[in-house]
Amino acid sequence: MAHRGQDQDPYAIHSPGDEILAFAGLYIWWPDKSLPEDHEDYWTLTAAILTRAAVGQVSQLHDRTPVTLPPSLWDEWLDAGQDGNQTLIDAAVAAATPVAESLEFHQVGQLKGDGPELMAPVEINHP
Repeated sequence: MAHRGQDQDPYAIHSPGDEILAFAGLYIWWPDKSLPEDHEDYWTLTAAILTRAAVGQVSQLHDRTPVTLPPSLWDEWLDAGQDGNQTLIDAAVAAATPVAESLEFHQVGQLKGDGPELMAPVEINHP
């Protein structure tokens, strides 16, 4: 495992069956009070992906990981009318534990270009 500040090898992290992964995130629009309300830059969108302590295999790569939502919570988290609060976040973190524990990874080549070849495992030669 590479430590922060050192060169790091890239890894592909995925669910065991390559199912879609959804991350818990929050967003908010902030007004820039130094501008008139009708200015095109008055509102700024900010967003954040929630993280938690890493568990399972991916804890070998990093001490933090995104909060991965199970499909049962997707509708609630995608509901634009939902007010984010600590109860919602705590429920997401608790529900994410089994998903996070099941994540798998494999090393991939250095990131060059784009396309499915970026996800191909590389053979690791150990001395």
